[in-house]
Amino acid sequence: MCLLTNPVVRATSYCLFHAADMVLTHGTTLMLERAKHPDSDFLAAVKEALRPFEDVVAYPPNQVYIGNLTPEELAELPQPWYENPVEPKRLGRLGEIFSLDELIAMMKISDSFDLVALEESFAQKMVEKLSSHPLFTEADLAVLGKTASLQAITELLEKNTAVPLEFQGQVVGCVKQAHEFDANLKADIMFENLAAKASGALVLRHLLWNNDLDPSMVDYIIETSEEACGDMNQRGGGNFAKAIGEICGCVNATGSDTRSFCAGPVHGIVNAAGLVKSGIYKNVVVLGGGAVAKLGMNSRDHIKKDVPVLEDVLGAFAVLISADDGVNPIIRTDSIGRHRIGTGSSPQAVVTSLVTDPLGAVGLSITDIDKYSVEMQNPEITVPAGAGDVPLANYKMIGALGVKQGALQRTELDSFVQKHGLKGWAPTQGHIPSGVPYLGFAREALLSGSIKRAMIVGKGSLFLARMTNLFDGVSFILEANPGKQNAGQAAPEKVVTVGITLSGSEHGLEEVLRGAELAQKRHRGIKVVAIGPKCSTTLAMVEANTEEEQHAAMEELLKTGEIDACVTMHYNFPLGVTTIGRVVAPASGKEVLIASTTGMSAGNRTKAMEKNAILGIAVAKALGIDQPQVGILSVDGALTTERSLRELEKEGYTINWAVSSRADGQAIMRGNDVLAGSCDVLVTDSLTGNILVKMLSALTTGGGIETVGYGYGPGVGEGYQRIINIISRASGAPVIAGAIEFAADMAKAKLPQLVDEELAKAKLLEQEAAEAVQKPPAKPVDQEITGVDVLEIESAAEALWKENIYAEAGMGCTGPVILVAPEDLDIAKQKLIELGFIS
Repeated sequence: MCLLTNPVVRATSYCLFHAADMVLTHGTTLMLERAKHPDSDFLAAVKEALRPFEDVVAYPPNQVYIGNLTPEELAELPQPWYENPVEPKRLGRLGEIFSLDELIAMMKISDSFDLVALEESFAQKMVEKLSSHPLFTEADLAVLGKTASLQAITELLEKNTAVPLEFQGQVVGCVKQAHEFDANLKADIMFENLAAKASGALVLRHLLWNNDLDPSMVDYIIETSEEACGDMNQRGGGNFAKAIGEICGCVNATGSDTRSFCAGPVHGIVNAAGLVKSGIYKNVVVLGGGAVAKLGMNSRDHIKKDVPVLEDVLGAFAVLISADDGVNPIIRTDSIGRHRIGTGSSPQAVVTSLVTDPLGAVGLSITDIDKYSVEMQNPEITVPAGAGDVPLANYKMIGALGVKQGALQRTELDSFVQKHGLKGWAPTQGHIPSGVPYLGFAREALLSGSIKRAMIVGKGSLFLARMTNLFDGVSFILEANPGKQNAGQAAPEKVVTVGITLSGSEHGLEEVLRGAELAQKRHRGIKVVAIGPKCSTTLAMVEANTEEEQHAAMEELLKTGEIDACVTMHYNFPLGVTTIGRVVAPASGKEVLIASTTGMSAGNRTKAMEKNAILGIAVAKALGIDQPQVGILSVDGALTTERSLRELEKEGYTINWAVSSRADGQAIMRGNDVLAGSCDVLVTDSLTGNILVKMLSALTTGGGIETVGYGYGPGVGEGYQRIINIISRASGAPVIAGAIEFAADMAKAKLPQLVDEELAKAKLLEQEAAEAVQKPPAKPVDQEITGVDVLEIESAAEALWKENIYAEAGMGCTGPVILVAPEDLDIAKQKLIELGFIS
């Protein structure tokens, strides 16, 4: 059972990208003009009215967007703002302004299919420029090293198979078409999508870097821009979200794209809030990259009125929605405003559905919201174009409805707008100004206590797609976290999530479930997840109907991090991995680790027992025993194992030897020592260890059910990263509960890391395996070869590498696939047939 949590806005980021040359080459207004009138005076006038990067950075609304000025400070500045610049700071507390050459470089870095070609001298300059920038890595710079000659770029442009990348009027590269005939993969579409991906990736990198967040903590990404990526068979198939997450190192995240024109970002945040509230994901990023098509959209009206081309930047944002931390502002999921299909499109109907209805649902009025964030478009862009001051018009509609409903007097309308409204500052990038630009300021204001509540409103015009004439809109309330007053108290112990597979027990599913629920009851710091057939339980459930399905589900949950460890039975570990059992010595009640109980740490018996000792020591240390006493069971190979371990001591590895309770006092343990618990770690072979655990666990029951101890322990071995604890089919509820506790302790202690550290101290890390097959140089791969067995998919890829064919193993819609480049498809198929991988 999952406890609901409040979703909070944990972090925000806002970035702008100067794109003056792209106004001319890819802004829709200018592209249409060029197609109709290539020599028009308007084109020349726009070129003259473009601003240099320094003016863009000094433009007050842009400084608000990245957090160096507040909206309130902007409202006090004299207008027109483009004639009253402020200090030009490209770095802000909420974001950064990037130059066009940096955006072009990021488009190359974001390109997975060799579609972006950069001229050599330009690329080299960018390597030098970006080498000290914290958002760019050595791997990024290496990608920029792959260049093309200007002649080759020019030839592609002349053939109309590419579109230009220009910087300061010069061609510095191009974006190639991805398919000869598919209109959805033509060069200008790929240009737009790569610009959206690159700007989205940079704002996500900024969010992570500026807030000191590990990319691996992101569970889900929702991308909310207005672009669509796909091919002729699925024009908007996606997925920008995962493509952006890949570039940013979010290895544990999955994601999807959400679209609803300008309302998309707020839809995305509401979706994220629901995912976090339900406990499906803990950390969800909502983001949107920039829209190239909207560059210079209103430039015709700006030129007529002697206004510079102000639509010369791409905007991007990213917001992290996380589980309640007792500090950050809460998104109220009980008061989501939505424009229903039956609402109607009159201003009163729209404002009612998005503002007063959700407020009334929680007993609030319009004056209880300190600040409303609506479509925060910069009025210096919209007013000359005839669209008026968009934020002001929205605030007047909200106030007017308040007057109509009796919440305000008509004389209070202007003061309501002044007190609860904001001056617009966001670029007209469609989805970018729609509510979300204020989230960063709202979060700060709520944390400081200067406001109590804010409402974020997103609206969209669906008629643009010619699918419906309906309007769209959604809203939510952000308010101060009531737990903030307790934020200074000690943080609660981190909850460890442990899975338990249910099927396979000799005593039935009910006995396993009883043990799992017992563990959950005993330990508040453990969350138990049951994996198995659907059943009645208070535990969280993952349904799996066979043992094979259980193990597959377990492995996937471990891989994704949804569980930290798991307890199961009858599981096959790879060679090199063995389990360390934990029993209770009946004569003393002392706990003893049996090293080992299942699996084999090495193929050779003596070598395996030597390694078992080190692995047992690592598990003991994970349990908090800093200097465990080690004994060796008197079995075949015991003396040889002792000699090997003594040799390790001579080489500097410390072993604290146990002393037998027998008169000879040696480190070799007899049966008496097992009963007495004479050592902390008892070294033996896995078969003998398995028998010991069975006997000691079922000592009081006559052997029918194991009721004492902690099971056969976690699988450990060099480089093995999973924490999987083993129980037997005879294990009863007390042992199962103990095994879950044992697994949780191992997860808290980061056992895999301790194991590798201990093996390194003992100098028992294996030498590099036989020389690995070398990959040929990487190249874009988009051709699928199906029919390879999933268990052989990696071997098949390596077999092609041996033939100097670059290939990748992947998972297609219908199963595992080998991905190769188009030019390698036929020869790769032939080789796989010859080698028996496919028929």
